[in-house]
Amino acid sequence: RHQDTLSRAASSVEQVLSRNSELLPTEMWGRVDELLLSLGNVRAKVHGENGQVLYGPQVLLSQVKHKVTYMHPLSGLGGSMPMNDLELAMDVSEDKRFLKFIALLFTAVTVVWGFFIMLLSGTLARFELKPLNKFGRKIADFDPSDVNARIKSDHEPEELYPVVEQFNKLMGKVGQYQEQLRSFNSNVAHELNTPLSSLTVSHELLLREKNPDPEHLKEALHSHLEELQRMNRIIQSMLFLSHASQGQYNDFRWVEKLSEPVMTVMDYMEAMLEEKHLHFEMHGDASARIDSELIKRALSNLVSNAIRYAEESSTIHIHIEPADASGRVGVTVSNKGVCIPERSVPHLFEPFYRVDQSRNESGHNHGLGLAIVAAIARLHGGEPFAQCDGDWVRIGFSLKQGAKPVLAEA
Repeated sequence: RHQDTLSRAASSVEQVLSRNSELLPTEMWGRVDELLLSLGNVRAKVHGENGQVLYGPQVLLSQVKHKVTYMHPLSGLGGSMPMNDLELAMDVSEDKRFLKFIALLFTAVTVVWGFFIMLLSGTLARFELKPLNKFGRKIADFDPSDVNARIKSDHEPEELYPVVEQFNKLMGKVGQYQEQLRSFNSNVAHELNTPLSSLTVSHELLLREKNPDPEHLKEALHSHLEELQRMNRIIQSMLFLSHASQGQYNDFRWVEKLSEPVMTVMDYMEAMLEEKHLHFEMHGDASARIDSELIKRALSNLVSNAIRYAEESSTIHIHIEPADASGRVGVTVSNKGVCIPERSVPHLFEPFYRVDQSRNESGHNHGLGLAIVAAIARLHGGEPFAQCDGDWVRIGFSLKQGAKPVLAEA
């Protein structure tokens, strides 16, 4: 913009200088002064052919800090006073001050507007978060011992409905876990209290006898040993469940045929099968990445359970289902016998649970066998399952097949 102004001023001055042959020098320079005066803050300087200053000061606007200059050739102008070029300068200090003022004003407006937006955003955020803060205070006021407490969603904003629903579900699960823990503690106490009480009474009776019969004493010791062995099995099973829940078993290897650990277990169970005149059949096969010893333990628990409740002279079937679309292999042990009540099926894999709720059995049946099966299944990325179809009982577990290891090329 300044250059355009100076260009137009140079053209006007050139028109005056082009009449140097008609006007006297004093009259010509006087007209140039009048023209520059009309232009305001524009100053001019005319150089001759040899570079000498014919008009104007040596330095244009020497005291001005901000100025714009413009050079305009004057070739062809001469006559009695040959001229080479015209130099113009314009004082732009006012423009610079105005631009600086506008910049400061814009900065101030930006800062004020940003501060206003920040205050407005904070106010809106506090307003929007008010229901969430209220919800947080409700949770903080919950009594941890009252697992039946729930938050009603009727008085909460619609946006918090999913949070309230998930929180109530979480409280429900916490209540279930606490109930299972109380039941587990009660069952452990009962299972260990029964043999301990029996041992205590037996020892007291023996101590009261002045001359105990050696045969009676030997029989009592055998009985005590059985009770101690039962207690040891219970404790070992509980330790296994504890270690399994912490994932302390990780000896997983690829097995091409799951039928191999099945056959190992069935060979071990052969005497028990013959005692009840039972038969055994295996169906299917699959490959998977497993801990063979744990799988054998799970199968041993399932098969011994099937032998215990199977009808005499019947057949126990073991089905191995290949991996499905989700990559899970299934192992099922089926036996013909008394069907499990439907209400008991969901609780079969809970520690110390018995279908008949009887606590009079001893020996191996201490109510932790199927709980161990469930723990082993979950260690392998699967789940236990049970179902009844008429007089056929099917109990088993799934496990994640896993990736087959790639053999390195020789």
